[in-house]
Amino acid sequence: MRKIYPYLLILIIVLLPFIIGKLIVSPIDIGKIAGSESDWLLFWATYIGASATAIMAWLTYKMFRQNKDLLDAQKLRWETERRGVINFSIVNIKENYCLQVQNIGLSVVTDITYSFNKEFLDCLPLTELKNYISEAGKKGLRLSPSTSKDYFIFSSNSVGQHTIFGISLDKSVMDKTIENLKKVQFEISGSYRTIDKEYIIDEKFKIDTYLTNALVHENDIEKELKSITKELKAINVTIKAK
Repeated sequence: MRKIYPYLLILIIVLLPFIIGKLIVSPIDIGKIAGSESDWLLFWATYIGASATAIMAWLTYKMFRQNKDLLDAQKLRWETERRGVINFSIVNIKENYCLQVQNIGLSVVTDITYSFNKEFLDCLPLTELKNYISEAGKKGLRLSPSTSKDYFIFSSNSVGQHTIFGISLDKSVMDKTIENLKKVQFEISGSYRTIDKEYIIDEKFKIDTYLTNALVHENDIEKELKSITKELKAINVTIKAK
């Protein structure tokens, strides 16, 4: 309906002079009115000209505003389609649980910083291991498209001797830690930059979601891609409404 308004205004501007002219020359007895017909004609011509100028100025502003909104929406769609996207997952590499930070987008991602929830860190039996994992999220990681970085979390197998950061751990400690890691929820919060914009990291998952030997978890990546698709659909709706 809003798109009809400009055409109605133009129609009024075109028809109004003819209507007023007809009223002026019509023999209607409404008493004595100051000014001659030519004076009133000049008045109405000036009035209509000023009104038309104001209306055209408003329509021009409206057009430029719509064009700007359309360009902004198209730019946002372009950025959403081509930006970098960070995906976190747990991978099992040579019987070790590792945190994998992966860029599944199309642009470079920089300044990747993140931190873990206390419940997860408390599951780890060594201060050195807690510090290693915590410091990994403070380094401002940079990832090119389709690249990833893996960080050791803990062994996934308690069989045999295990030495972590030079410290030997017996089987009971290993079993307890592995069991606790399977129960706890990982919560990762932080941010990263891509295409000159900052995006928030807010991930929550459990390690048992990733109890496979696969290094790529399609379900998790599919979830991220669905999120991007949802963003694009919202942008397309905005563009079509312009």
